Amino acid sequence: MSSATLFRRETVYARKTLVRDPQSLFFTAGLPLLYLFIFATIFGSEVGVIPGQIGEMDFATVMTASVIVIGVTSAAFQNLSITLIQDREHGVLKRLRSTPVPTKVFLAGHLLNALVVSVILALGVAALGMAVYGVPFTDQRTLAAVVTVVVGALACAGAAFPFTRLVKKASAAAPMAFAATLTLFFLSGLFFPGAELPRAMTFFADLFPVRHFFVAMMTAFNPNVDGSAFEWTQLGVLALWAVGGAVIGVLVFRWSPSSDR
Repeated sequence: MSSATLFRRETVYARKTLVRDPQSLFFTAGLPLLYLFIFATIFGSEVGVIPGQIGEMDFATVMTASVIVIGVTSAAFQNLSITLIQDREHGVLKRLRSTPVPTKVFLAGHLLNALVVSVILALGVAALGMAVYGVPFTDQRTLAAVVTVVVGALACAGAAFPFTRLVKKASAAAPMAFAATLTLFFLSGLFFPGAELPRAMTFFADLFPVRHFFVAMMTAFNPNVDGSAFEWTQLGVLALWAVGGAVIGVLVFRWSPSSDR
């Protein structure tokens, strides 16, 4: 069987795993949409200056960009790491290892599925924000927004692969992944984007991809920005996370449960 066929099958398997798990589907897709509904409904009409952004932005626009980052991170990092850890500790990956599936092909299939889900989720959040809460269309910034979503998803997925080595029990997969993402969401200012964050918080947040993802996404949604709105520095950091995480993930990935080692 060719690598292309194996890759296609692994991608389909990863997609079916997500769709057939109502809890994972809710936390990946439903919860970010719920965040947007709650925050945009309560604070959507407020307008203010966002640190690091040009001009004033209404809260609905800021929260749309923020929820896209939350949703993509949930799909590309949180759900992916939980799935891989639980499958490994339950012996699913060990059984798969007996088949002719190279590690690169297996991880690439899950990576592609996370990317597709991330793009669909981002489109859904953007459409909801524009149709219901009056978020301005990104116009000439659309390409920057799409590129940011893709690179951000790859960065978060890249971080998920080495993260799987840190968790040794299937029961700890979800709590550890949720703790990591929620911590980065708060440190990156996703839930209070108008606040001036302490330098210690921003320094720590800048070590990880979520903060860079958020800054680049807000610029792409900022109607005061002229031109293409690419945040090349932030995208460069995200690209490093994507490549570095993928390389390290292939090197440290394990198929057997922790009890076997």
